[in-house]
Amino acid sequence: MDKLPSRRHVASAPLNPVQPTTIGRLIAWLREQRGWSQAALAARLVEQSGNSGATQDHISRWEGEHRIPSPYWRQHLATVFGLPVDVMSQAAKAAQAARQERRMPSSPPRHMAVSPSGAPTVDVAAIVAVSARESARLGEYVDNTPFSAYTVEEVVGELRRLAAVYPYSSPVDSLLAARALRDRAYELASQSRRPSYTRDLYLVTAWSCAILANASFDLGAVHPAGVHARTALHFGDLCEHRGVQVWVRGLQALMAFWDGRPREAVSIVEPVLERPTEHGTAEVRAHAIYARALARLGRAHEADQALARTDSARERVRHAASTLDDPGGMADYPLAKQLYWQANTHLHLEGPDRLRAAHRAAEESIRLYLTAPAGQQRIGELCHARLDLAAARWRQGHPEGAEQEVSAVTDTLRQRYVESVVRRMDDLGQLVSAQVPDSGLAQRVLTQITAVHTIAPPLADEVPVLPIAE
Repeated sequence: MDKLPSRRHVASAPLNPVQPTTIGRLIAWLREQRGWSQAALAARLVEQSGNSGATQDHISRWEGEHRIPSPYWRQHLATVFGLPVDVMSQAAKAAQAARQERRMPSSPPRHMAVSPSGAPTVDVAAIVAVSARESARLGEYVDNTPFSAYTVEEVVGELRRLAAVYPYSSPVDSLLAARALRDRAYELASQSRRPSYTRDLYLVTAWSCAILANASFDLGAVHPAGVHARTALHFGDLCEHRGVQVWVRGLQALMAFWDGRPREAVSIVEPVLERPTEHGTAEVRAHAIYARALARLGRAHEADQALARTDSARERVRHAASTLDDPGGMADYPLAKQLYWQANTHLHLEGPDRLRAAHRAAEESIRLYLTAPAGQQRIGELCHARLDLAAARWRQGHPEGAEQEVSAVTDTLRQRYVESVVRRMDDLGQLVSAQVPDSGLAQRVLTQITAVHTIAPPLADEVPVLPIAE
């Protein structure tokens, strides 16, 4: 491969006043002026953008003006060549205009003729011939997608893999992988001329943004998580996928719940539940979130009704031929998770029966998580179940096992930091401090809870949000 010049050298490359005006010719001319091959230019674009989607084939198509670089790639081309972005944009517009002109008939068709009496008549043969030529050109142009179904399947497969490993992976690793997948899917969608490809790629983009939202929230960055969630909803709407829309609305409600805004959580999820949906665990999850938010507001009767609807929705999932759980993994809502959310709902309400119900649900949730195959335990969710069990025991006057549960959670957080788990630890700390703060057991538990904040500080809300590539 050609030796890559320094950024300073590229930026100082002289411009020729007679440079070509259309973008394909301009790219070829700039490349040849620098003595680069198409493969070398592709390598520079990969280095500049961090996106492996740039290939020699892309460069060839751009230079032949079979494809026009998207704004995303024009930005990086401008950087590589040391040109203002406006130069690339104007060249792209010139190429688009030239393509439109080429698609026009080479000579004006004779649509009108003159009869012997001098009255105009329609030349039907000319209209038929011209319309046939136009259809032929449309056929040539309409499907010049530079990739095949195999590429789409590859991207969908990567989404499934990312969603599958999310519950067992570092949120930072998941965030970086989701960002790269989002950009790749969106770039491919911008090149697609097939509606089926575009819809699938928009769906991958939607789920990638949903994963970015979840990972950002797990890292404590509430505002960036909200931005990613809104973008996920937008792409879910574009591809008309009810599943991702329900799931993301549930995530928005969950973020409001953990941020101390239960009324907002209720208002987010209520419209989702009022609109009939297909039978997927995203619906089960939405009912469960609704129950937790109602319980935090002290609306016990409504919370019990929501729990009953959660169980009914779970039964529908069991008997459904298909679900909306694509892409699985992180997007799925397993029974173990439903159980500890049920425990948490009861813990927000008063009464010994509530505490016994919370105890039973949390214990069963932990059992299900611990019996999962090796390497497939959802450790972040298991932490929540352990903390709900610790709270139930403490409030029932049997705190002996609480210290063990807190210790297990602390060890887990050293491997996988999850902001919502830390918040749940703080809630438990308030409970312990309010009841028996002077006991030796309480002091040991409070010491562990305090130590959690030194493991991995959460991200600030001011963390910049990386935009979707255009």
